[in-house]
Amino acid sequence: MVCPRCGSGVVRKKGFRYTKHKPIAQRYICSECHKQFTARVEENHSDFPKILLMDIETSFYHFVGWGTYKQYIQHHQITKHQYMLSWAAKWLYDKNIQSDIVTSQEAFERDDSRILKSIWNLLNEAEIVIGHNVARFDLRKLNWRFKSNGLGPTTPFKIIDTLRVSKAAFFAPSYKQDFFTKYFKLQNKLETDFQLWKDCEAGDIKALNKMIDYNRHDVIGLEQFYLQIRPFIKNHPNLGILLDDNVCPVCASTELETTSSVHLTTAYKYPILRCTNCKSANIRDKKNSNRLQINYRSTP
Repeated sequence: MVCPRCGSGVVRKKGFRYTKHKPIAQRYICSECHKQFTARVEENHSDFPKILLMDIETSFYHFVGWGTYKQYIQHHQITKHQYMLSWAAKWLYDKNIQSDIVTSQEAFERDDSRILKSIWNLLNEAEIVIGHNVARFDLRKLNWRFKSNGLGPTTPFKIIDTLRVSKAAFFAPSYKQDFFTKYFKLQNKLETDFQLWKDCEAGDIKALNKMIDYNRHDVIGLEQFYLQIRPFIKNHPNLGILLDDNVCPVCASTELETTSSVHLTTAYKYPILRCTNCKSANIRDKKNSNRLQINYRSTP
């Protein structure tokens, strides 16, 4: 990147300019003339952190038992193990939805090795992974299937589980993604039934096509729901660290304003800033706002 005023190539990034939560321009500051300027970002937002939204669909377990009443199913009663039917994912703000699903023959043979490799490769690119119940179900299930198919663990990434976030932040009547998307008038889940999973396991082409469509719709609704609740995520991974810049830690915007509120610790108080883009409140300044910088303070 070259400064349009002095032609210097020594510039620093200063976050993003947004419209409707979407970054449309990268801000820069020239180290020579100190002029700030912007440059339009490409659709894939190459400078933005790699934030992946994902969802998976799995088959049934098959097992035998001695009745239809409530009972404990032991491992030796399993006749057919569960496998992956499909996955769908998209990078945050990207229009393209990536997905993969077993073929008719793979479904009949319960062979998910091919689609496991594709989602494994995608997860290795991610810096942050978002999903609804992704920590307890999707990623643990994937790890088990990775191990079962001879794949190692993926590279480390931060996790944002929208189910955990919503349970911690809200006293909602339901915590299902289907409820939230309907309540907030977002992209709804497609209607499915028990028969769809049976038909997919049998390798029915129409059922498999419906399953991947259902899976892809889930990811669209997931992104919209994440953007709705993002200001309420208390432990959101700090995007300022990933970008190595002084920006909003939640959405990476530079549009921050100082509030009259302060954050109190046992020893100091810190000014609170609010992002005008995502509306989240955060503590940005490392230096505390106490007028007297006392080295030793008694704490309870």
